[in-house]
Amino acid sequence: MTAAPALYPDQIEGDGLVLKPWDMDLVQQLAQWSERGFPYHAFDTCYLADPVRAQAALTRHRAPGPHRHFIACEGDTAVGRVSVNLRDQAGIYFWGVHVPEEHGRRGVCRRMLSALIGWLEERYPDGPGFVLSTNAFAEHAHRAYRAVGFEISETRWHYDKQLADELWRVPLERRSVISPHLRFHNGQWEVRIHIMRRERS
Repeated sequence: MTAAPALYPDQIEGDGLVLKPWDMDLVQQLAQWSERGFPYHAFDTCYLADPVRAQAALTRHRAPGPHRHFIACEGDTAVGRVSVNLRDQAGIYFWGVHVPEEHGRRGVCRRMLSALIGWLEERYPDGPGFVLSTNAFAEHAHRAYRAVGFEISETRWHYDKQLADELWRVPLERRSVISPHLRFHNGQWEVRIHIMRRERS
């Protein structure tokens, strides 16, 4: 009888990074990452400084199911994070791609995605292509996605509850940075998003 494959690899190495499953030591590092605030507030991880919320997040990010969650490290230092849904109808779906400002401008996002794509292509050789969605205003992220082969396949309007709730609170001048990508439609704020796809190598 063959043993079932482990939920996670011990680690994924590539391009100067090591991708590891979430553990409490790494969660504590995420809690210390800088906050970007609106309109990137959904990625802020300061809430992990609360031990109860940290434990809940760790449990959620290690639970069985279609999602895999990784923290990218340089040595022992957490420098980024990424999640992937292995069974999304659209394909192998990347989400929660996050590099904090203090670790930006060094290609962490590109290197992290490249390492993960390499592992996924080896682990799931007959799987579908890769897909992600990204806010149209996140232009810096788009450059990293293109560098690993993603291209925009579709642009659409999307209701993002967390972003919409924050739009009622922020002053107009802070909203102006993303206003070209917003519309108020049918009584709610919507943001323009890109669907980006990458075929297998």
